[in-house]
This record gives sequence, structure tokens and C-alpha cells, in this order.
Amino acid sequence: MKKNDTSQTSRREFLKVSALASGALVVGVSFTGCANPQAKLMESVAEERGAFAPNAYLTIEPNGEIIYTLDKAEMGQGVMTSHAMMVAEELEVDLERLTVLHAGADPRFGAMQVTGGSNSVRTSFIPLRTAAATAREMLVAAAAARWGVAASSCTVENGVVLHPTGKKATYAELAMDAARQPIPKEPRLKKPSEFKIIGKPKGRVDATQKSTGTAVFGMDVEIPGMLRAWILHPPSPGGRAVSIDAEEARAMAGVVDIFVFERGVAVVAEKTWQARRAAGVVEIEWEAGKLAGFDSEALRLAMEARSFEPGSAVRVEGDVSAALAREDVTVIEATYEAPFLAHATMEPQNCVAWYKGDEIELWAPTQSSTIIQSVAQQLTKLPKERVIVHTTLMGGGFGRRASHDFPAEAVMISMKLKKPVQIIWSREEDMRTDYFRPQALAHFEAAIDEDGKVAGVSAHVITQSIIGQSDWFGTVFPHWIPDVTRTMLSRTALGLFNTGTVTDPTSTEGLSEMPYAFETTRVEYSQLNVPVPVGFWRSVGHSFNGFFAEGFVDELANAAEKDPFEFRKELLGSTHPRELAVLEEAARRANWGTPTPEGVGRGIAVHHSFASYCAQVVDVRIVDGKIEVERVVCAFDCGMVINPDIVKAQMEGAINFGLSAALLQEITFVDGLPQQSNFDDFPLLRMNEAPEIEVYIIESSAAPTGAGEPGLPPVAPALANAIHDAVGVRLRRMPMQAALTEALADRGGAQ
Repeated sequence: MKKNDTSQTSRREFLKVSALASGALVVGVSFTGCANPQAKLMESVAEERGAFAPNAYLTIEPNGEIIYTLDKAEMGQGVMTSHAMMVAEELEVDLERLTVLHAGADPRFGAMQVTGGSNSVRTSFIPLRTAAATAREMLVAAAAARWGVAASSCTVENGVVLHPTGKKATYAELAMDAARQPIPKEPRLKKPSEFKIIGKPKGRVDATQKSTGTAVFGMDVEIPGMLRAWILHPPSPGGRAVSIDAEEARAMAGVVDIFVFERGVAVVAEKTWQARRAAGVVEIEWEAGKLAGFDSEALRLAMEARSFEPGSAVRVEGDVSAALAREDVTVIEATYEAPFLAHATMEPQNCVAWYKGDEIELWAPTQSSTIIQSVAQQLTKLPKERVIVHTTLMGGGFGRRASHDFPAEAVMISMKLKKPVQIIWSREEDMRTDYFRPQALAHFEAAIDEDGKVAGVSAHVITQSIIGQSDWFGTVFPHWIPDVTRTMLSRTALGLFNTGTVTDPTSTEGLSEMPYAFETTRVEYSQLNVPVPVGFWRSVGHSFNGFFAEGFVDELANAAEKDPFEFRKELLGSTHPRELAVLEEAARRANWGTPTPEGVGRGIAVHHSFASYCAQVVDVRIVDGKIEVERVVCAFDCGMVINPDIVKAQMEGAINFGLSAALLQEITFVDGLPQQSNFDDFPLLRMNEAPEIEVYIIESSAAPTGAGEPGLPPVAPALANAIHDAVGVRLRRMPMQAALTEALADRGGAQ
């Protein structure tokens, strides 16, 4: 692996080491401008709390226990294992020797602890390895000093420092002495050729707990004396309760209180089932709120009309208008559409909050412990250090748990009752009260000359801004900023997005960076300002822009009468070698160019997202009008791989997740009301519908990049392209099953 020029600076900024009074060696984190406070804090914690102080990445106890504190959220994507592997590699211990704990909101891990954007491995690769390498070198130095030998003459084997003379000492025996050693400025990181753990398929460290039912997810948290709250949200997002009739419910067994609050109606009882049963008889008159009259089909028609108007340019290369006006070109036009989508995590939203007057504790399955800490601080007006957040395991995130609405509800209710309270949403409440993946539309125009060359491509995307959501901005500013200033900054930032002064990059990502060598290119964006709450959804803007871009590129290949694979290969040329490599690998593994079985269509797509590269080939069959995906071949380049099994699992999960959305899912609004509420009308791909998936990882010495999201964007366009190959119908909107049924009916029947 080539040396990263910034790695030395990163190591110096992230690491400080301090001795615990008990003899434990603790390696912590520090950030620019905070060189010494971390070490001082660790010393004070040691004096107050004794030997066990997991207040940093790595703790080595005198009894031999090695504790790694994970500052990311484990939501099924495997960071608990991948990050532990990086630590174990440089510390020279077996993976099984590490105890992995979740960090809560802690300023020592930075102002923003957010797990998302497939950034976890990418941002931790150097800091974590350096933390472990620093500890290893200090332990070796302690042994060398004890024995009066050169540190270079010592070796380490599974937590034991060895010397050719036969001397040896365990990490536990050396912990106190190691804490007194000078901190190495440039600890040596192992070369890839020396790796024993990184790059190997290792079992997940959380597998035993999850398979035996001992793992603690948010819904599993139990606090003595805890009450349960069942939340009834407005049927239309943004509405409110005008009046309630809860007389019958209040008389039911176990019911503690029923009241209207900012987010809806809370039914509080001693047990969850009691609260849920009582909620079923509460009668509520709701005000429709800001979504009254809103209709997603009307919005779709308005978006289509707007797509023909000028937008804000986000990419301009050459004069596309002149290219489209040439007499020797054929102009291709197409409009692609994607619906609102819910996250539909398997574990509905939940949180436990315990307001104690001078302190509040939260237990939450959250992707951002610092954001919900900020929200709780604003609600309670407590000092930041009196807001304690514990991050639990979570049953799926997909961006939904980066939001703070569900923890805010728990805080509000606990503040009112002055007791620990757990909220758990029903599936219906979870699906209707979401921060939805925004509805999006893109209009394309392209000019192809007589030789099949693309003279110009114009794309105009219309969608909402995710970053421009009003209730998101106020949580990201540092806690020391006064509330008045925070509000002013939030409104200013929001105004920049909603007036079009600043373009939300998540709205055009995946389209504005199209890698193809068109002679001219123009990408425009028009922001929708509608009151539907939207948020980050797995692969964010790439989730729809990947479909738009790669679907239209296939249309250009067809118009140019060229093979879709060869067409892409020619346009990528030598300037995008990593896209080209995955494209060629996927095509080779799928036997592209050979005849498919009778009735089977084959489609291909390639996409770059989250610094990774993914190409997929889909084989599909249409049986009595039903789309049956038979096989997906995936080639993936995420740089250096930490654990290939986890990468393959992420690709498989993203592909099935993406197929569910591409084939079956949408959220529609009629008069402001979401029409879908559970998996009967927002279906997931069933096991018998899931395709055979083959994943091929490209070997690379490049720095590791994302794996959680990049497997999703190519699957929808590859599917659409395969359907076109199978039955000659070009699908430009999702969900595709409904679109195909409509198209075949218009054409005169199923095939």
C-alpha cells in the first residue's frame, strides 16, 4: 500500500496516552487544538472510578482484559467486527481477545459522532491502527527497559512480548510500566504484507450474542421502574391533536397517563401491551396540518412540467444546447421518476429516557449519539455533560436512525412524568411518521451523431433538499453556541438551501459526476419546497440518480446500436480505470455477450458512490407479467478490504434492499395522508423471490472506502435494462412491477 501523505499528521492529532492509577494502559483520542485535556481527563477518571475506565478507544487492564470502545454505531453492517480487526492487527492479539463496547456521546471522539455515508472504515483506518500500534510500541518499550535490551530485539505474539533470551512478559504485566514510556511520535504501522487479520474472513464478534438472544438492542433495554409509552402520531405528517376522548382508556389496567404533547398523543402504562391496548380506544380529532390537500401524483405532474424549465447548473462542460441543435444528430429524450420511500427498519423506532431533574440519560439505537444529545440538551436546558447517551445495537438504520424525533419524544415524556420511560412505535406509526426518501424526477436530452457518438447530454433533476430540512440544522452546531445564535444560524443555513443560493449535493450526487466522456454535458437541479419530511435513505441521492443515469445511458447505447457493455467501456476509456475494472469484471463473471437462456433478459450498470465502485449484471425473466430476478452478479472495489465476508454480506443486503425498492415499494400521499402503513402494502422481497447473488471483490492496495451503501445504486438500472432486454419495454419509473404491469396492459397483454 502506498504511504498516505496525511497519515503522520492524523496519527499525531488522534493519539495521546495516559496511565490509570490502577495500572491500566489507556490509549485515547485527541483532536486538533486539544493536545493535553484528553490525558488529564483520563487521569482524573482513573482517580475517581478506578481501574475500569473505557473512556477511549483502547484499555488494557492489569487482569489481561483488552477493551476496545467503538465510537461508531453497529446496525448490522459489521463495524463492531471490522474495527476490532484493525485494533487486533496492530496490537498483535487474536481478535477473540478483544471486548468490544459501544461508546456513547463523548466529546473525546469528536463534536459529531455520526455513523453514515459508508464512512466508518474509511475514517477509522489510520486512527484505530495507530492507536493500537502506539500501545504496542509502548508495551514493547516497557519490556525492553525492564530487561535492559533494545526494543528492536523484542517481538510480540498474541499479547506477549518476547526476547530471544527466553524472557517474556504479558501485556497485563507490562501495563503500568508501559504507561510511563514516552509516547512514540510515529508508531510503525504494519505493511499489508504483514497482515494476519486484516483482509481475512473472520467471524463477527457480535454473532454469539445475536444468535443467543443476549444482545441488547434498543427495544431490549430495561430500567427499574420504567414506564412504557405508546405514541399516536398524526395520520398526516405535521398535523396535531385538536381534542381527545380518553376516558375509557384511562380506566384500563396499568394505564398511568394519557396526554397530548408536541408530537401527538402519549399513552403511558406500566407495560407496553397495556399502553398499546389502551391506545386502541383513544379517540382523537386531528388537525390536518401543513400537508392538507397534498397529493403525490399531483406533485409528480408538477415536477414533470417543471423539468422543462431552466434549473440551477451544477455541472457544465461545453455547449450542450448547441450540440442538441445540430442537424446531424438524433435527439433522445426521456423522463425518469422515483417515489417517496420509507426506511422500514426491522426494529421500529424506540428509545428510553430517564429525566432526573439535574441529569438525563438516554438509551437509544441511534446513528448519531451527539445529535440526540444536542436535542436532549436543548429540550431540558441541562448542561451538555449532564446529558448522557448510551448507544445500543439496532435492527437496521439505513439513515433513519440519524434522525432525532424518536429520542425527542422519549425526553419530552420523561420530563413530564419524571420517571424512566420507554417509547416503542408500532410498525404503522414507524412507516407513516418517517423522514422519507424524497420523490425525484429527472428529464434527459441527448444528441447522438451518425457515428453513434454522444455529442451532448443534458439532465435536469427535480427533488427536495434533504440537508435543507428545518429540524435537522439546529442539532449540528456546537453545544456551546447560545440557543438564540443557534436558531439564527440554523435559519440562515436553511434559507441558503431553500432559496437555491446553495445547492444540496445529495440531490444530484451520482448524476452530476457521471464518468462518461460525452462531448458536452450539462446537469441542472431544481429544488422542491414541499412540506413532506425527508431524510437520508440508504445511498441517499445515489439511490435514484443511479437509476436515472444508468437507465438513460442504456437508452443511448440502444439508440447508437451498440452493445451496452461495450458502449460504457468506450465512454469510460482510460480516465476512469476503477469503474472500468468493475464493469469488465462483472461482465466477465456474468458471461456477458453469450446467449442467455430463452426468456431471460440481461442488463448491466456501473456506479461510483461513497468512494467505492460497483458494477452489476442482472438476469431477469418475465412470467405472466411478473418480474422474476434470477441472478445478480456484482463486482466491487472498495479499496483494501478489512473483512471480505462482511463486504459480501453488505453487497447481498444492499442488492436485496435495492430490489425491494426497485420492484415493489412506494409511499404515496392522498390529501396529505400516507397510503402505505405496513409490509402488506410496502412489501419487502421475500426469500423465495430473492435472486442468486454472486459477489466478486477487486483486489486493491488503495485506502479502504465504503461498503454499506455502494451496492444499492446499480441494481435498479441493471434490472430495468434487463427487463428491456427481455420484453422490449423501457421502464423509467419505480416501482417497476407496477410500471411493467401498466406498460404490458397498454401493449395488449402480459409476456
